[in-house]
Amino acid sequence: MHLSARFHAAWGFVLALGGLVQGQCSNPIALGADTTLCAGATLLLDAGPGYQSYAWNTGTTAQTLQVSQPGTYQCTTTDFGTSGDLVVNGSFSQGSTGFSSDYVPGTGGTWGLLSYPGTYAVANSPHTVHSNFASFGDHTSGTGGMLVVNGADIAGQDVWCQTVVVQPNSDYAFSAWLSSAVTSSPAQLVFTVNGNPVGDPLQAPATTGTWLNFYTIWNSGSSTSATICITNLNSSQSGNDFTLDDISFAPFCTYTDAITVTYQDFPEPDLGPDVTACSGSDVVLDATWTGADSYAWQDGSDGPVLAPSVSGTYWVDVTENGCTARDSAVVTFTVQPDVDLGPDQERCEGETDQLDAYFPNASYLWQDGSSGSTFTVDGTGSFTVSLDVAGCTAADTVNYLFHPLPIVNLGADTTLCADTTLFLDISRPGGSYLWNDGSWTPTRALLPGMSYLVDVTELGCTTRDSIDIGIIHLPVVDLGPDFLLCKGLEHELIAAGPGYHYLWSTDSEEDRITVNEADLFWVMVSNVCGMASDSIEIDLDQCDCPVFVPNTFTPNDDGRNDGFRPVFDCPFDSYHLEIFNRWGELIWESTDALLAWDGAGSSPDGTETGLYAWRLSIRPQTLEDRTLRELKGHVALLR
Repeated sequence: MHLSARFHAAWGFVLALGGLVQGQCSNPIALGADTTLCAGATLLLDAGPGYQSYAWNTGTTAQTLQVSQPGTYQCTTTDFGTSGDLVVNGSFSQGSTGFSSDYVPGTGGTWGLLSYPGTYAVANSPHTVHSNFASFGDHTSGTGGMLVVNGADIAGQDVWCQTVVVQPNSDYAFSAWLSSAVTSSPAQLVFTVNGNPVGDPLQAPATTGTWLNFYTIWNSGSSTSATICITNLNSSQSGNDFTLDDISFAPFCTYTDAITVTYQDFPEPDLGPDVTACSGSDVVLDATWTGADSYAWQDGSDGPVLAPSVSGTYWVDVTENGCTARDSAVVTFTVQPDVDLGPDQERCEGETDQLDAYFPNASYLWQDGSSGSTFTVDGTGSFTVSLDVAGCTAADTVNYLFHPLPIVNLGADTTLCADTTLFLDISRPGGSYLWNDGSWTPTRALLPGMSYLVDVTELGCTTRDSIDIGIIHLPVVDLGPDFLLCKGLEHELIAAGPGYHYLWSTDSEEDRITVNEADLFWVMVSNVCGMASDSIEIDLDQCDCPVFVPNTFTPNDDGRNDGFRPVFDCPFDSYHLEIFNRWGELIWESTDALLAWDGAGSSPDGTETGLYAWRLSIRPQTLEDRTLRELKGHVALLR
């Protein structure tokens, strides 16, 4: 390799690497200080995220280790140094900068920028620089840059090189990603540091768009700089085209730490069995434990004994050398029961209430002899309960009054003609009303095609009813505009509608008739809600001058369908074409049958697309009739 033949993509990058930080392996792991665990406890040792590999003295290779036995635990990790990746622009996000090459930047040709062997370019897809290369994204993100290479026909040329500053006697990880731009004759790459091969040669994949990784560890020895190169051994002119991305060269570090874990037995406090006592009796709970460091009761007390005065569950935490154990006891004081069924109530027919007289450890007796703590009320009456707790009693009574529900009936669902209404009056003495549309009157005029719902309330009790009113639409008929019918042809006039009866000027009672002559035709249609009629005048035409009018044109100057005009092949005495916008405004006209509308006038800049109306008046020179004929229609303007 001759230095004079090498193309340098950028020279300033070496200066940016000057002064590499000393002690680049400065991210040691920390498992923490030696610790003591309580019997049965576990400890999750975490060597920290982001390391390349983990090796525990237990054989585990995960980031964390769950400890459940006493012992000394050691972990060794490997990582990239704090100085990070030494390669400048390894992802080619800055274009063709930061490296040197025996290849040269692409100069263009028949197939694109990389038409010739021995050229390279940075692109988002190989296909953008050579029309025969495959189309796929870069390795970094799928949308960024990559180095695209048209392989040289000379073996052993360096495709990419860069010199970086290194620390002596340090390990470095060398990585790159390779993919094929074409399937034939895949590239054969070797990787060198300071002219010496490292790792195994890498052959590009046989399929395009598949990324393969090169990875190896290199030790710097006494070197203070490293020239890292990627060289192509394939000299084929056909194929041998590939891409490179995410080239990195980073310090590789090893860290070790250890921690000793010991275990402590739990204390065993004993508060004795649960206690039942009369109100006012003295109860003492004793949690004394030889060797205890502290006591913590549920109420915040910190002595070895506690004298409770109310019923409840009492617990204590006893701690010895950081290990805590708990014991508890239930203390029950028999007290005067208390019962309150609440004030007298009013309810609505069909509702229920549940009276709850629950008191801890009580027995119950209701007015009907039942003995549960609750009683369900579903009607008017007086309800009494008596409670007994170890001979202590209490009682209470509550009265209920149930009101009947108001009666409301909107009637069965029905159907109305579109122009009629249904009047309803649901008035009740003392009632209030709320309809689904927010109105509150008891009388309503209901419209067809609507659903109505009303809540009627009396004495706080509400009944709901609803009605759906269908609609029968008034009949409508439209035979269309008057028109010319070619002699010898037929046309079908249609007046069909749901539930219609028909009467035509021809005495037909069908929903359609077929005509073949000039006349004024009319039809009357009717249903249960009314009647409608329409008429149409049909004249006959020789149809000896057929006119073709396109329905779409694209005035984009591509030489195809750029203008709009009617097409016919008969001579004529007069011709007038008019174009109207959606508001009926005349925007263009011509009396020249050979002049086509190019879309001008549709908007101030002539670019508005949409649907336009046209009207053509033409007097053809036919043998039988030279009358003025008028045609109308619509045309779509597309860009």
